Amino acid sequence: MATMKVARHEILKEKWREIIKRYNESGLSVKQWCSENNVSPTQYYYWLRVIRQDSLIQAGTLAVTGKTQFVEITQGKDEYQSCPSKTCAILRSNGNEIEILNGADPNTLGILLNILGRS
Repeated sequence: MATMKVARHEILKEKWREIIKRYNESGLSVKQWCSENNVSPTQYYYWLRVIRQDSLIQAGTLAVTGKTQFVEITQGKDEYQSCPSKTCAILRSNGNEIEILNGADPNTLGILLNILGRS
């Protein structure tokens, strides 16, 4: 029974990701958008909090305590040595800028792109 609740919660979370995305693209206030789309503001804020906490946890931040965790990222000696000091790309999102150097760790890039895709 608990497995069904978890599965339903995950399905609803994906549905609400889309709803929140549509709101973000609307340019309206939350109150106005919710009224026009028959969405309860209470539900909107609940799911916004759930999705933000999920994103923060996946990014290595403990959303429940509000504490940020820092992790040292190391690179093996022989890995990704083709011009490591050259900029490969600059990602800009919501006023933030991330400079990616040649030889960046693919797993770290995947996590960053996943987070940026949700914001």
